[in-house]
Amino acid sequence: MTQDGFLNKIKIYIISIITIVLCGEMYFFPFQGAFRFSVGVVALSIILLFYDDLNEFYLALFTAIAVFLLRSVIFSFDGDYSLLDLFKLNIPASIYYMSYVTFFYIFKIKLFKEIPTRTIYLLSIIDSSSNIIEALIRNNLNTNLMRYILIIAVARSAIIYVIYYLFRRKELLIRKNEHEKRYNQLNALISNIQAEIFYLSKSTSDIEAVMSKAYTLYENTKGNQEINHLALDVAREVHEIKKDYHRVVTGFKSYVDNFDFKKTMALKEISSIIESNLNRYIEYQRKDIEVKIKFYTNIQVSNYYYLFTIINNLITNAIDAIQNNGEIYVEAKSIKGNLILKVIDNGPGIDSEIKPYIFNPGFTTK
Repeated sequence: MTQDGFLNKIKIYIISIITIVLCGEMYFFPFQGAFRFSVGVVALSIILLFYDDLNEFYLALFTAIAVFLLRSVIFSFDGDYSLLDLFKLNIPASIYYMSYVTFFYIFKIKLFKEIPTRTIYLLSIIDSSSNIIEALIRNNLNTNLMRYILIIAVARSAIIYVIYYLFRRKELLIRKNEHEKRYNQLNALISNIQAEIFYLSKSTSDIEAVMSKAYTLYENTKGNQEINHLALDVAREVHEIKKDYHRVVTGFKSYVDNFDFKKTMALKEISSIIESNLNRYIEYQRKDIEVKIKFYTNIQVSNYYYLFTIINNLITNAIDAIQNNGEIYVEAKSIKGNLILKVIDNGPGIDSEIKPYIFNPGFTTK
């Protein structure tokens, strides 16, 4: 374990013990006497259920010591007690916590924490058994107290599991949201990579053409040694660039090919992913642009990464073209078995002289 990991674990122990001890001071007395029921065991149980890597023995030992010391200090302020009196009054509570954690470990509660009825049942047994041990040490166990112990053990165990369930559900929801966020980012990444693969492939063809021209120049300038050698050097260097480009394109393609493009995705799910990614892009561009996406159909789309690429390119081009503020409207409808997609913005528009070329593969105004 690294030093940072060790210090972080010590921090968890300290926070856990402080939480348990302070919650232990939230209590009530079922009747006249020294025996009391506290909330500390609720905090203790939830911590044990959540943190699988905490050592139960260490947690129980240091919690028992902390409980004894805190209550001894409190009792010292309340009255004139000797050390023996403080020991008799507070050591049973420490033994209770030790017993509770010991039973928790013996019954292996962590193995059944996803089974509500079994967990509550076992926690009730642990709680009541630990309280009976404490009552026996205090020498005040009777029928009335036994009834209170059993009732409160069941109630407290149910409360513990409800709290654990709510926290667990919240944790799973956070993980799900984080997973969806990463999934959306991955979809956007793959669609962008596919777009870049297209342009890289086109550039590879351009590089091949440049290399061919350089070699032709070499062949045609053998009478001029300086130009001839220079043309040959250019052809060689372009050839090296071509090999590097080929390696990059191959790497990107192998990365993308690992994904299963046979699966489908609902159109509205595509819409939400695009919208979340575009909002981040607009914030990065520091522009006041409102993107409205209206998909009136929710058909399943195969090869949806290509659709991501198309829509992303259209919208990001619109964002780049808009100066400071504007609107972009994206609409999708299904008409007679065809998907009709519209991307409309109030930017400066496309120059009339380049409109005939905009659908040529790889054409860009940049």
